[in-house]
Amino acid sequence: MDDNMDDEEIRGALDFQAREQRYPLMKIPAYRAWSKRKLHEGVSAALIAHLDATSIVLLPEEVDKIMENTFDEMLDELRFDE
Repeated sequence: MDDNMDDEEIRGALDFQAREQRYPLMKIPAYRAWSKRKLHEGVSAALIAHLDATSIVLLPEEVDKIMENTFDEMLDELRFDE
C-alpha cells in the first residue's frame, strides 16, 4: 500500500468519527415499516421490542439508505443468541 492510500483511509476514518451519530432503529424510516410487517408475520414481540431499543452508528446521509436486510441480519443475530 502506498502512503497516499494510507492518508486517504485515515482521513476517511477521521471524517466518519467526526460525523457519526447513534440512530435508534425506531428513527430510521425503513425500520418502522419492516418491524410492523415482521410483527404481522408472527415474529416475537419481545425480539422486535429488543430491536426497537437498539441503535446503530451511521453517518447522517446513510440513514435513508439503510436496507431491510440490515434489520433481517440483526433479527437473525438475536434469534441465534437466544
